[in-house]
Amino acid sequence: MSGIALFVMLTAMGVTAQTTVALRDVTFSVPREFKQVSRQNIPMKYDAFYENGKIFIDSTDIENPPLILYQYYENPDAGAEQSQAVLQNLNAIMSKDIASDTLIINAARDYSVARYQIAGKTLYEVKSLGERGWLNVQLMDKIENDQPNFQKMLFIAASIKHSGAYGRKYKEQVDYSVTASKWFIVVFGIYLLIYGLRKWHQKNNS
Repeated sequence: MSGIALFVMLTAMGVTAQTTVALRDVTFSVPREFKQVSRQNIPMKYDAFYENGKIFIDSTDIENPPLILYQYYENPDAGAEQSQAVLQNLNAIMSKDIASDTLIINAARDYSVARYQIAGKTLYEVKSLGERGWLNVQLMDKIENDQPNFQKMLFIAASIKHSGAYGRKYKEQVDYSVTASKWFIVVFGIYLLIYGLRKWHQKNNS
C-alpha cells in the first residue's frame, strides 16, 4: 500500500460522515458538520448531464465559510486516456486562472487534490474520475483551518463511489495493443522459422 493510500485510509477512519450526496451514478460523503444541501442545476451550455450544488453548515448563514460546492459532469465516453493525464489536464485548466500551490494525483484511485489561495481564503478541490464522468468537490474556508480541511478533503476523496471504475476503455485499448503485439511476435517468429527451414532445405539440396 502506498504512503498516500495509507494516509487517506487513516484520515477517513478519523473523520465521521453524516451527509451523503447521491447524484446520477456517483455518491460522496462529507463530514458531519455539513448538513444543509442545496441542489442547483443552473442551465449551462454543456451537451452532457451535469449537476451542481452547495453544502452548508448552517443554511441561515450561507455567505460565510466553510462551504462545500460540487459539480458532476456525465461523460459516457470517459476512460479512453490514462487517469494521470486526464487529471493533469483538468487541473491545468483551473490553474490557468489561479495557480495551485499543492497538487496531489492518486492515479491508482483516479482522483486528485489541489489547493488554491483566493482572496485571503483557501480553496481545496477534489477531482474524481469514474466510468461515466467526473466529480469536482471544493471546500472554501479560512486559511487558519487548512490542516483539518486538508484531512476533510482526503476523506471526501476516499468516500466517492462511482457506478463503475474509470479506465475501462483505456484498459481495453491497452489489452488490444498487447494482444496485437503478441500476435505480431508469434507471426514474425513463424516467418523466421519458415525462412530458416527453407534456407536449410536449399543448403542441403545444393
